[in-house]
Amino acid sequence: MTTVPLLTAAAPILVVLLLLAVRVPSLWAGAAGLVTAALAALLEFPPDAAGITAARGMAPTVVEVAVILLGGVGLAEAMRRGGAQDRIADWLDGAERGADRTATLLLLVFGLTPFMESVTGFGLVVVITAPLLVRLGLSPVKAVVSGLLGMVLVPWGSLGPGTLIAARLGGVDSGELGSWSALLTLPVLVVSAGAVLALDVGRPAPRQLVLTSAVVLVEWIALIAANLVLFPPAGVLAAAAVIAGLLARTRLANGPLPAVDRALGLALLPYCVLVGGIFAATGVSALLGAGGPAAVVVANPAVWLVIAATVAVGSLDVPAADRWRVLRTAVRRWVPIAGNAVLFMVLGIVMATTGMAEHLAASAAHAGYGFVAAIPAIGAFGGYLTGSNTGAAAMFSAATATASAGLGATPLIAVAGQNVAGSFAIIASPPRIALATAVALPPGERLPGTAHGVLAGAAATSAVLLGLLVLALA
Repeated sequence: MTTVPLLTAAAPILVVLLLLAVRVPSLWAGAAGLVTAALAALLEFPPDAAGITAARGMAPTVVEVAVILLGGVGLAEAMRRGGAQDRIADWLDGAERGADRTATLLLLVFGLTPFMESVTGFGLVVVITAPLLVRLGLSPVKAVVSGLLGMVLVPWGSLGPGTLIAARLGGVDSGELGSWSALLTLPVLVVSAGAVLALDVGRPAPRQLVLTSAVVLVEWIALIAANLVLFPPAGVLAAAAVIAGLLARTRLANGPLPAVDRALGLALLPYCVLVGGIFAATGVSALLGAGGPAAVVVANPAVWLVIAATVAVGSLDVPAADRWRVLRTAVRRWVPIAGNAVLFMVLGIVMATTGMAEHLAASAAHAGYGFVAAIPAIGAFGGYLTGSNTGAAAMFSAATATASAGLGATPLIAVAGQNVAGSFAIIASPPRIALATAVALPPGERLPGTAHGVLAGAAATSAVLLGLLVLALA
């Protein structure tokens, strides 16, 4: 490998990292990275017919992400104006009677967050959990960081399309990849739980450590067991096990849970429509063997998010005069968020389809078994840059499988390590942070550098631990 093509392939990543390091807004950093990638493609990596076809095939995913973001921001705004978030938070307040709110914190971060992420995908769950964490008593900055740290089951987000793409491009079985991804998720759960306790509790008491450890073990074991039965909904089932366990623990500790009255039912209705609609549409399509564009659209999370936002506006106490204001506010917040997401996804697509990402991976393979240990870090870079485990999978899965096989390592384990690390690293990506800050922080306010450091540190620590595991197992 000559130096010039290697530097050319790495240039888009280096430009983005440099600009972000000097606090250039992520939108401009992404645009500069995309321009650099386009120039690199013209100079050294012209796309062939297969690459152009692959890029066109990713276009619907880009549109889907943009629509999902619009629906999510609209849902968050409608829930806020209709008072739904306050009603849910009041119910949680009634359930967790006492000064220690650790169980509720864990329920929101490691129960509700991964549950909704497994259904909707694309990191959209932060629009639900961050406001609830603020009501729990966290500062808006801590709520944003804690909500992002709860995205521990991203490989199963939106029922696993990123993992399916990784399996297809890596030439491995999707069910086996799901099982190995579940096994390798333990470091992510441990690192995330430790970061949440350090951030929100400080110096946890022994009983808080025991409760947190129990949550981590239940989620991990349930995830492994669910993957052995059926891959796509494994994240939903694992998160549901945590929610059920924490509610049962709360009932034993504090007595009967508060009643679910009509007001709370209406507050939960949009979420029930979202989750139930996706599951019902997916289940009916699978049962009837339905295919084609219509079935794909009906089962798409983007469609159900827009429906859920519409239900929220209609069922909650949103005054008629405010309904158009909800839409206007949502669109105003959506434009910069969607711009960030689309720019970084297109950057990842350009690097993947022109061969730049594959060139970087092939160059790294010259490091021998050091490359095997670095595979999760490579995946983490892909997740960070694109803000999507789908984008990370598209960038590196084929090259990871080929290079690891050439080194005598097991491609299945290597791709699983890349998949898990790339999925968790999206918590530090500019598009995800932009979405979270838009719904939890005052307009125009940015996440401080220390918060960025917590997220990047958690992603980097997980990638290092996963690298050691992949090196030992592959």
